[in-house]
Amino acid sequence: MRKRFSANKGKRSVGRWPDAPVQNATMADIVIPVMGPTGAGKSTFINILFGESLMDVGHGLTSCTTQLKYGVIDLATVPGYRHLGLQGRLVVVDTPGFDDTYDGDVDILRRIADWLEKSYRDSMVLAGVIYLHDVSQTRFSGTARRNLEMFRHICGDRALQKVILGTTKWGRVDMGECRSHEEELTNAHWKGMIEKGSQVRRFDRTQQSAQEFVRTILANHAAIHLLQITEEMALERKIIPETKAGKELRYTLRQVLEMQQKMVGLEAAMEADGDPDAEAKIEELRQRINTLTREIQELKVPWARRLARIFSFG
Repeated sequence: MRKRFSANKGKRSVGRWPDAPVQNATMADIVIPVMGPTGAGKSTFINILFGESLMDVGHGLTSCTTQLKYGVIDLATVPGYRHLGLQGRLVVVDTPGFDDTYDGDVDILRRIADWLEKSYRDSMVLAGVIYLHDVSQTRFSGTARRNLEMFRHICGDRALQKVILGTTKWGRVDMGECRSHEEELTNAHWKGMIEKGSQVRRFDRTQQSAQEFVRTILANHAAIHLLQITEEMALERKIIPETKAGKELRYTLRQVLEMQQKMVGLEAAMEADGDPDAEAKIEELRQRINTLTREIQELKVPWARRLARIFSFG
């Protein structure tokens, strides 16, 4: 369902998948997806960028973005972008993280990949990608690492020159600590992406700051390469399990599954020692293991398809 805001009727709108993927899509539409872990501030960034509460915003560890949602604005109506001479619409897409509270990583990857592929087939222009990270986090967790690895496999190296790596939630902890975290990100976790052309920006919760992210991308939007996963699906006709992102996700899920299976043994030992909560913890872990096993199965390439590829390239 698509909603329009009366304050800017005909200029700004918000929609959510499964629109196709954006209503009335044209070749002049310019797309910028916003990605990153749950809680990084993606929805807040888009709301401040548009100056309206287009997206639901979470205030804890629970994800509010379970479906892809987007905001649309006519570039010719916004003074901050008018000088760029772009006449189409700007479509900013809010995506769920790969640590979503309710949905599995396979579902998240499929939604993002399907949206990107359909927008490509509708001839919409992918101008660049924004990736956000909460700079107040005390450590670069396994979840943050998994999100970043999936992001890189979705983009591919050639598209990294059109990526803005944004830090959010400055001021939540001591500024010196935030700067230290930013330095660790740029010198370690993001180093390879920066070397391939990605730029780093700070988001300070002002509209001017958010618009600077977009202006940086739009100033050279014609230079974008297809994201790797779109090239694989739209041009090479691969299915999700055959893409590099799908293969990486299957590998990561196997690692998580192995860790969770080991934890069942530890919880069982705790139960034997009289831990009153051990039984509930074990059951929760077993349910998670069942989910991970199902997701790994979903990422297997069907045998018939593998056989067809052998003969087609043989």
